[in-house]
Parts: sequence; structure tokens; C-alpha cells
Amino acid sequence: MKVAVASSDGIVINQHFGRADTFYIYEILQTGKIRFLEKRKGRPFCHSGEHEEQDLLDSVELLADCDKVLVLQLGRGAERALIARKVEPVATRGFIEEVLAEYQESG
Repeated sequence: MKVAVASSDGIVINQHFGRADTFYIYEILQTGKIRFLEKRKGRPFCHSGEHEEQDLLDSVELLADCDKVLVLQLGRGAERALIARKVEPVATRGFIEEVLAEYQESG
């Protein structure tokens, strides 16, 4: 399973999907091991609730190869766009390693 995480520091999940400029990409292997793959630079598109639709779609496309995206918050439009690309949006918070370990344990 490939998971994208919206984080400003690579330590905690602390970014709104539309305001995130960095996504940390992890892979949870079938063996249960968690592996960091890469850091992807996005372009924040949400400005006080307003955004251009193409900018939102570009952000979704950046993560289209992921199974889940962990964010602090996201809007309904982003949620629908991610689901349409078969990416499960998860609004959560916490330390990245701890949250990923929960997914690792749940299989």
C-alpha cells in the first residue's frame, strides 16, 4: 500500500490538503515494513476556501498512484476528486510514524 502524507516537517500530519506544498510518500509492504519512498512537491491551491478546479485536479494527479492520502483536513471537492481517482482521503492527525504503524498493524 502506498500512502501520501501532508506534512510541513515530515514528522507530523499537519497540513490541509489544499494548502499542502509537500507530501511524504511511504509504502507499507506486505511484510509489514514501512518504507519512505520520496518527498513530492505540490502547489497549494486553496486560498480561504477558493480555488481553481484545475489546480485541485493537478494536486490529485500528483498523488494518483497512492492508495491513501493522510491529511489534517480537506474540502468536499478534494475528497470527491481523490475518491474518483481511487485514492482514499483520511483526515487524521498525529506523528506520521505512529499513524502509519496503525495501518501496518491493521493490514
